[in-house]
Amino acid sequence: MSELQLDGGCLCGAVRFECRSKVLNAYKCHCRECQQSSGGGFMGVMWVHDRGFRFVKGEPKFHMSVPSAGRELHRGFCADCGATVIVRNTAAKGLLFIVPSALDDPSVFAPRMEIWTGRAYGWDLIDATTPTFEGQPSDQEMLSFATF
Repeated sequence: MSELQLDGGCLCGAVRFECRSKVLNAYKCHCRECQQSSGGGFMGVMWVHDRGFRFVKGEPKFHMSVPSAGRELHRGFCADCGATVIVRNTAAKGLLFIVPSALDDPSVFAPRMEIWTGRAYGWDLIDATTPTFEGQPSDQEMLSFATF
């Protein structure tokens, strides 16, 4: 996949970013922490190279958590409107996770898999054509869906 222009920001516009990167991986996470953070049944996640990312307006506030997978996550959200825009995973050096709902054009989000489907709500339909994992896939499995 070629490099994309991925611009976006929060709901109120106080935080804006630009990203020039190819999408290395994309998936829907149904873990409880992503459900709570997104306010929905899942959180979309897009891996990009952090070197192609920069904030052009404002800076997010970060909340650190250690979800079920045991990796320290720092979720970046607007301090004014509360919208999550990015996630940093301390185990994923050189990568940044963009939340597709923060993109100006979220239609570029094309999930390659769905994880933590064992925690999906009954009303949250799982795409039968997408590979699924009931919990956290192994690092090897996660990387098998990535394109670097």
